[in-house]
Amino acid sequence: MFPKVEESELIKNEFSRLKGICYLDHTGSALYADSQINNVMKDLKTHLYGNPHSTGDPSAACEKLINNIRFKILEHFNTRPEKYTVIFTSGATGALKTVAECFEWDEDDDDTEPKNAISENDAIYRSRGGTFAYTQDNHTSVLGMRELMPTENLLCLTRDEAHEALDNMPSADSFRSTSSRNSLFAYPAQSNFSGTKYPLKWIETCRNGALDLYTGNRVKSRWYTVLDASAYVPCNHLDLGKYKPDFIAVSFYKMFGYPTGLGALLVRNKTGVAVLRRKKYFGGGTVEVVLARNRHHVFKKKFHEKFEDGTVDFLSVVAVGHGLDTLRALAGPMRAVACRTFGLAAYLYDQMSGARHGNGSPVFRMYADTEYRCESTQGGVVNFNVLRANGQYVGYNEVKNLANNYGIVLRVGCFCNPGACQAHLGHTDQELRRNQEVIGHVCGDHIDLIDNRPTGSVRVSFGYSSSESDADTLYNTLVEQFWQNNSMAPIDRPQISIEEYNKMDLRVSRIFVYPIKSCGAYETDEWELEPYGFKYDRSWAVVSSSGVCMTQMEEPKLCLVKPYFDLKSGTMTLVYAENKDEVPMVVSLETKQTDAKKKEGKICWGGSLEGIDCGDEVAEWLSWNLDRPGLRLIRCTVRHTAPKQYGRIDSKVMGNNACQYLLFTQPTIKWLQQEMENDITEIDEDNLLFRFRGNLLISGNDLPAHAELSWGELDIGGIKLKYDSPCERCKMVNIDQDTSESIYKPLSILGQNKFENKNVFGIYLNREDTQKCKMRVGQQCMVIKKNI
Repeated sequence: MFPKVEESELIKNEFSRLKGICYLDHTGSALYADSQINNVMKDLKTHLYGNPHSTGDPSAACEKLINNIRFKILEHFNTRPEKYTVIFTSGATGALKTVAECFEWDEDDDDTEPKNAISENDAIYRSRGGTFAYTQDNHTSVLGMRELMPTENLLCLTRDEAHEALDNMPSADSFRSTSSRNSLFAYPAQSNFSGTKYPLKWIETCRNGALDLYTGNRVKSRWYTVLDASAYVPCNHLDLGKYKPDFIAVSFYKMFGYPTGLGALLVRNKTGVAVLRRKKYFGGGTVEVVLARNRHHVFKKKFHEKFEDGTVDFLSVVAVGHGLDTLRALAGPMRAVACRTFGLAAYLYDQMSGARHGNGSPVFRMYADTEYRCESTQGGVVNFNVLRANGQYVGYNEVKNLANNYGIVLRVGCFCNPGACQAHLGHTDQELRRNQEVIGHVCGDHIDLIDNRPTGSVRVSFGYSSSESDADTLYNTLVEQFWQNNSMAPIDRPQISIEEYNKMDLRVSRIFVYPIKSCGAYETDEWELEPYGFKYDRSWAVVSSSGVCMTQMEEPKLCLVKPYFDLKSGTMTLVYAENKDEVPMVVSLETKQTDAKKKEGKICWGGSLEGIDCGDEVAEWLSWNLDRPGLRLIRCTVRHTAPKQYGRIDSKVMGNNACQYLLFTQPTIKWLQQEMENDITEIDEDNLLFRFRGNLLISGNDLPAHAELSWGELDIGGIKLKYDSPCERCKMVNIDQDTSESIYKPLSILGQNKFENKNVFGIYLNREDTQKCKMRVGQQCMVIKKNI
């Protein structure tokens, strides 16, 4: 149905750095091409560009080039300097903020119209200041504009309301009179959430008072339109010769990847210039004269100079010129790009919409405003969530983690578009406020499901360098990993009595200590217990040059650092990747504060660790082996916890995630191994065991899988341990602890067999007694209380 889009050799060569990565976040940022960067660097190495506010030939040459690039930008959008002015900003957000700060709402403060010409309904919209109207489907940068608006008249339109209000042109006799109040309407040319394209004809219908008519206001305002084009222009032709918004906001990295941190506000000279009059702040080259001792200044006469506070990022502006050249050379006509990217999105949407589990239930929940049948109404974006065969949602972070493991770049969350996200996911305002105030869910955090309802979604987007193979890679990967033949029942606690458990001869079969957080395990037959857990367990941490405690999430190769204890000599020997040719590193077990400086490391899951730096020698050894400069090893002495971060954290633990001990059973390991083998993935039992990084492994006669979830309190050789919580798992369990490579299956299987809607494996245990004692392999484990 849709023309096949192949990847050309030219495109392949221009983006060779991808090296097999499937890039599907073009709405987040376009990719810069190799030739583009080469041309920028060649230009900068060949020419001398000075500050355009300075004097001399380099500055004059730079100013001339900047003006030429302003012209080239306007030419790209089919307009001229007589029609529009280009103001360089920090990005589309900066452009929108400029409009919000400077828009003039009142032409004058006098109300000269007869009072009897205004109805009560009209009076609502006749208070000081005009109306700020905007669509619900908008970037947060637009929502932020309303906080700078002096008007109290706010009008937020759903998608259907906007179409009802703006699809038809008002007649000339629709209004009694015209007000001197200025009003502003903000909307996106293309939704960054769903990719739907909003009609550009709305610019003219709005200008003619359609929104006044929609609200029942018979006194027509002077309406202006600000068009957020940042998601539209990377793959579409914005023809300013045909459509004439008063203000347009764009970001250049969205169009061609580089430079970042630079965008533009395009202002229509005929209409927009006259109403951007409320500018207060000035700096740099924006004024012709200013007095230091008296409050007097005069802005520059050239319109763009009035708004570009400070020195414009002139070297980035130089790069914009090369970006436009590259876009023209590689992408071709923008109308053709729009057709290609739409075709890819429609192809993927059709595949995903028809995908079914073995029991006939859908694999994907699609979020769309169109049926992907027309390029004029739909862009190259596909938005969705993944469903299990029982209809439950897969958390978008689980999808993101899988995509990362398979080299697929996509985006998850709400994409800075809370209005569209809310509309498509069906949340009420009250629910969203409760999620933040009670549960603590905020933008960008790890919480992707609340009461089995998604808090966001997955978005993939295509660009001019995309091909059909990108769509196939995503679809095939997701179906392969999440397709289920039948609905799987969630894991539940086994219904076994305490007496039955204690007849199973439960015993400690293996003991593990992890002296350095996220590094290798040390297995022992007997070990001492301290108040914080097993002695030396997670008592050291590797800290990055920026002061963050490293884990395998950031550096998988940490698992290759293997520890060996010599308690008699009081040392710990570190070996990297069991390399016998590599010189091992010996670390003292009793680093004292007098030996080194105090150091603090931030913990990614909340709080910080304070400890003693173990010196330069081990720091250099770690940095060399892990190929990460600036690493330090600290011996933890104090754990500072942060409130409301990932639930309760035991104050007695050091580098552990939550509690002193982590326990699971051998039958649970066997169950997971069997599940993986059923999925044609052979894996050694020990290989699985070490992925889950537990302290205690319990075995027994006829012990069922997941039995540990029902244990409330245990007695192991007289040592009493209390259940705290199940251990929720992340993508670290995918990392092979012998090679540091990842396979997704362990987390995928846990995701298909959830416990209380979580990916759970093992349980956390606490010990309240602070007396020192020892635990041994072979000790009997008695269940004292059940966890109900």
